[in-house]
Amino acid sequence: MRVKRIEAVEAYISQVGSVSIQDLCDEFHVSINTIRRDIDTLVRSGRVKKVYGGVVALGQTEENNAKPQSRELMDFEVRNKEYRDEKKDIARKAAEFVNHGDTIFLDSGSTTLRMIEYLAEKKNITVVTYSIPALAELAKYPQIRAVGLPGVVLGRTASLVGSATCQALEQFNCSKAFMGCTGLSLTRQLTNATFEEFGVKQTALKQSRIHYLLADHEKFGHAALMTYGEIADMDYLITNEEPEPEYLEYLKEHQVELVLTDEA
Repeated sequence: MRVKRIEAVEAYISQVGSVSIQDLCDEFHVSINTIRRDIDTLVRSGRVKKVYGGVVALGQTEENNAKPQSRELMDFEVRNKEYRDEKKDIARKAAEFVNHGDTIFLDSGSTTLRMIEYLAEKKNITVVTYSIPALAELAKYPQIRAVGLPGVVLGRTASLVGSATCQALEQFNCSKAFMGCTGLSLTRQLTNATFEEFGVKQTALKQSRIHYLLADHEKFGHAALMTYGEIADMDYLITNEEPEPEYLEYLKEHQVELVLTDEA
């Protein structure tokens, strides 16, 4: 756990450039002594430098300075109110890829949550999720077999996380995974704003056969705390607007099918 946290701390410092000790404590929910030990480890490795009251990233190059815009985690209820129509369209399109008899993984997030109402007519499907709002919504549809993964409640994402979550997910072979992200870019790839969900997302990719990324246009060009996967890990990218040419070129090169909501 400490090794993963140190990696997360390094990634965060690299992302923001400089940060105070107190902000790191708040971000990772640990004591000041714990974060100081983590920083000492990174300083000894030559990856960060201590400054008065905080720490800065080393090795900043021109390319690093041109990295995508940083995004911080917003509470689930705030995110759930943003871009409602766009998210609904993306969710509706994503639900079209669910077939009768599928076992699917549903990621946490406000866009994947909206898929559930469009799954009501599917026959004999199983939905595996660690999203608390998704489980509450699935309870309205008794015809859908819902599997809630165990874990510790993470309030800001309204999800269940931890080693027990990953271990339980490893027992399932999902035909499809419908994934969300905080941001995506060609440099940072698929990023998420909490290190607690990092392992769950990686396990979901490993345990599923076909991968779908649901991302509205506002997610492009942004990066968050941790990179949980590559865009090339996805088989489909479902969004509401055609992305910039460099993304189109990347998707074509890596055989990721772009699906736009305005095609139907």
